[in-house]
Amino acid sequence: MIGNLKNRSYPIVSVVSGSGQVTKSAVLSGADMIIALNAGLYRNMGFGSLAAFMPYGNANDQTEKLLLQHILPHRKDTPVIAGVFASDPTTSIRKRLVRLKELGIEGITNWPAVGFIDGEIRKAMEEDGLGVQAEVALLEIAKELGFMTFGFALSAEDAFIFAESGVDALILNVGLTFEIEDTIEKRNQLQLSITKAKKMLAEVQRSDQHPICLIYGGSLTEPADFEEFLLQLPIHGYAGGSVFDRFPVLESVVLKVKSFKLIDVHQQKRNAPQFGNLVGSTPVMKALYERIEKVAPYDVNVCIDGESGTGKELVANQIHLLSPRKGHPFITVNCGAIPDTLVESEFFGYEKGAFTGANFRKQGKFELAHRGTLFLDEVADLSPHAQAALLRVIQQGEVVTLGGQKVTPVDVRLLCASNQNLEQLVEMGKFREDLYFRLSTIILKLPPLRERRNDIPSLVEYIRSKLAVRFNKKIQGITDGFMEKLMTHSWKGNVRELEQVITRQVLMEDQPILEGKNFQPSSSTNRSIEMEVPKSERALMAIREADGNKTKAAASLGISRKTLYIWLKETSI
Repeated sequence: MIGNLKNRSYPIVSVVSGSGQVTKSAVLSGADMIIALNAGLYRNMGFGSLAAFMPYGNANDQTEKLLLQHILPHRKDTPVIAGVFASDPTTSIRKRLVRLKELGIEGITNWPAVGFIDGEIRKAMEEDGLGVQAEVALLEIAKELGFMTFGFALSAEDAFIFAESGVDALILNVGLTFEIEDTIEKRNQLQLSITKAKKMLAEVQRSDQHPICLIYGGSLTEPADFEEFLLQLPIHGYAGGSVFDRFPVLESVVLKVKSFKLIDVHQQKRNAPQFGNLVGSTPVMKALYERIEKVAPYDVNVCIDGESGTGKELVANQIHLLSPRKGHPFITVNCGAIPDTLVESEFFGYEKGAFTGANFRKQGKFELAHRGTLFLDEVADLSPHAQAALLRVIQQGEVVTLGGQKVTPVDVRLLCASNQNLEQLVEMGKFREDLYFRLSTIILKLPPLRERRNDIPSLVEYIRSKLAVRFNKKIQGITDGFMEKLMTHSWKGNVRELEQVITRQVLMEDQPILEGKNFQPSSSTNRSIEMEVPKSERALMAIREADGNKTKAAASLGISRKTLYIWLKETSI
């Protein structure tokens, strides 16, 4: 059954299960594969995956226990891949694999993987023949016995070694799985995971082999994160462990897995005219696309000017993806959320012990974006102190971490955005002229939605398809009457407001064709009054609409969770 994996429809979704309940739910939701790693036992006991490396017992015996007690009784017809530690001192690898074959296991991966170990210990293991070559030998024996082989790789180098050895598939680990509440930091970490995956895939391509490639770990915890990977990388699927194990209730696991399975990046590209994640085909948008294509390849700083909600970050990301820096990180900084006291630590990072509470070394945004792109959102909100610090690093091309003495060169392309007129701020003395000229070699102006109303149907279709996946609801379209109301609305909040309107209707209406009964278009005058609603009330409304989830509420408002709490301080909640 697993042998025709390459002929399956993508994406492939695999669940690394740690309990019978998760296995049962994964099978019920249509997961393509179940992966049995001894780490699942430890997660089921409330510990992280790294506990699988501790000397609590024989990892291969633990995996067999997991298979017999939690996975095989619930697998039905779903293929199972088992993790095998390549350096088992108690049982020969061939004997172990034969036993797994008798249990009906279809695939083998190298787990626990030595790639998690580095430094002198890793060096010693390699010298003793216990390193990645031992794992390659394990997978070669497995293939000889008729198993499908999965190389579990944690570095670009290991990905190349496994691919060149002829494995059928690769599980590309892009970091430990962890949740991040701050929306901007979440996007930054996701981009770092994507950057690591790009390097690994480049090495796979260099091997001239064509294995199936699954992404594993990192800050990829939601279907939207997976969708972003699919848009930027030629991967075949996703293997999730703690992402699914966190949800102990059957219905929650089923919903989560189905959401990943519903992702269809190709459908989105067919249904809506797109340029990267930008949607629209009106003349003003086509002109914008042409300017982006002309500017992107050249290493110049770009200032993106536009009203709130017009898609400035999407433009910045597209410039990055079309530039020679696309293989390196795209990092975002919300300039409006940086207090003066944290400017240096945010931009330049800090050393362990630099101040009370600095328990580890933290890289600053410039260091994270080295060789890539740094996007300065709402740059007009930078204080004079922050503007001076930014100008200094642009001029010198180097940073010194807070509490450190070592000078670190940084090679960063700067993109900035503002919904305020920077040129007017310069004339008013509120923004440094020298910094303005450093940042604005090229200025791109984004049109507001009211100036490209003919793009609204395409935007609605794009938003509809995303929300259908996000909420696991069958949404086929909207009525002509609803579309007419959308076309006449003033759209002071631009595309972000449009997405909020569609989201509300998806949540409030049960039928597959949205009617928009509760939406009333407003004139520019009325809408201006509406936009003057206090921030505290807007925050409370967003929280209610997100069923109390403050992270989702902040995302719907286009702000960070930290900013949401600041808005809430204006009320007595």
